[in-house]
Amino acid sequence: MWPRWWSEEAETSPSARAELRFGVARRLGLDPRSLLEDADAPRFLWTEEARFKHAADEGELERAGITSFGRALAAVLINATPTPPRSVTGSTAGGLREAILNAGRPFVDLGDLLSLCWATGVPVVYLRVFPWPRKRMAAMTVRVGERWAILLAQDSQYPAPVAFYLAHELGHIALGHLAAEQVIVDLETEGTLEEAGDEEEHAADAFALELLTGRPRPEVLPSSASAKPSGRGLAEAALAEAAALRIEPGTLALTFGYSTRDWKTAYASLKTIYSDARQAWSEVNGIAMTQIRAEDLSQETAQFLQAVLETA
Repeated sequence: MWPRWWSEEAETSPSARAELRFGVARRLGLDPRSLLEDADAPRFLWTEEARFKHAADEGELERAGITSFGRALAAVLINATPTPPRSVTGSTAGGLREAILNAGRPFVDLGDLLSLCWATGVPVVYLRVFPWPRKRMAAMTVRVGERWAILLAQDSQYPAPVAFYLAHELGHIALGHLAAEQVIVDLETEGTLEEAGDEEEHAADAFALELLTGRPRPEVLPSSASAKPSGRGLAEAALAEAAALRIEPGTLALTFGYSTRDWKTAYASLKTIYSDARQAWSEVNGIAMTQIRAEDLSQETAQFLQAVLETA
């Protein structure tokens, strides 16, 4: 959050100290008056706009920090992203899937979802800096005016889990779950649709599954004649059937996990499916930096964004 121009000399300047406080306030979503006055503690600007899904023991201050930081960052991203010719709002999962497949894609994967988001004016980034030491957030969707941004947080070296998180957040946008200036924070969970916790989560999960697999409630089950499933066996089956089913192999393996709750086998299969595994955040943020209009950012804001995304 600290600007690069700060120095011992700036420390002695009242105007420089004021500028520092305003800059930090903008980046963290703080009320700047709480940094200029003798307040007991800094005050976050957005404290009631967020709905936390699968919340556990996050305190009021932690929630306010996550919401305000996400809202402030989303505003930066949206301001540096062109207004799209069309929006994903109101689209159906089936319609989006059909459009992607009709464009010649063999199935819907993470790269396709990223292309869809940026083409419809929804910036997508991975947070590499987080407001609190303990990070349970999987993803966050922020609405600023009539625009949206998606902030991913739970990284993976395999693209399929990230594709589901991203498709789920797209579901929140397409289904109109966010009123003006609202935030939805999805915390980590591994559950079935019935365990999703509320109707919005149920609907966003179903949207994501239909977009990725063609069905809102797909089932992938072991044959009654099969031996006990193994990670390698599931990987081989997913790779063999992916083209015919038009489902990305990793997504097909994870659908087995959803259907059977055998997550151990599902995740073990990803090691074989993705022989060139690498952290997804690097690809996501690399694409983001090619889409963001750097000329629309001040030098200080651009440096902040590069630090948060670890692209500098």
